[in-house]
Amino acid sequence: MSVRFETRDAIARITIDRPEKLNAMDSATYAALDAAFARLDDDPALRVGIVTGAGDRAFSAGADLKQMHAPDAVKKGFGPWRPDGFSFGRTPRKPLIAAIHGYALAGGLELALTCDIRIASSAARFGAPEVKWALLDGLGALRLPSIVGMSDAMLLLLTADFIDADEALRIGLVSRVVEPDALLSEAEAIADRIAANHPTAVQMTKELALRAGRPGDEDALRLYRSYFAILEQTSDQPDAIRGFTERPRDGDAAATSGATSATART
Repeated sequence: MSVRFETRDAIARITIDRPEKLNAMDSATYAALDAAFARLDDDPALRVGIVTGAGDRAFSAGADLKQMHAPDAVKKGFGPWRPDGFSFGRTPRKPLIAAIHGYALAGGLELALTCDIRIASSAARFGAPEVKWALLDGLGALRLPSIVGMSDAMLLLLTADFIDADEALRIGLVSRVVEPDALLSEAEAIADRIAANHPTAVQMTKELALRAGRPGDEDALRLYRSYFAILEQTSDQPDAIRGFTERPRDGDAAATSGATSATART
């Protein structure tokens, strides 16, 4: 099972469980995450979700590019970018907290941006390396400017540099940074405080905040879909992806996510 769904009182913990792949998301993982978000929304006993990654190396290193861009990927129906999936902006009505340890890269960063509150361990690293491989960090481009400001968003998206947890806190990408062994307890403490409030008021407040923060979002999502389709047809993309999928495996998260590490800004 690539995603674990566990509950405690009114809180659901949703864990990507592919630590040997740095929690890179294949088609089954994308589908399981979407199902987990639907389950959170549909269960009246649940009020808050926590999203995290298994192991001690990554929240998620992004989409599994080896599967996504395999020669038979289209035939097998692998396409994580679905209008009803988190990768195209689907957000549960109920609050989501991202508990981020290790690498949150590419689609992993997009998953974190889908969450309403982001808590990072001091060992977290963030990056949007897609432009190196003729791909789009679509949700990053849509959501980062309203979260961290246009200049810092552009610096992340256009350089493909990685940043550390302290820099993520400085620019407002995360709400706080804690030591790794305190990450889940901090996320659960916040979830408990949210769950203690009136659930309808919480959900309505979330919806209003998201609408205020993303005017015209549906038009932007439609543009994202069209640009993604165009990039899929470019002559450069297969060579760029091949450069990743055929490189020697060295266990580096940057290789798994289709990125090369960069020095974090200080």
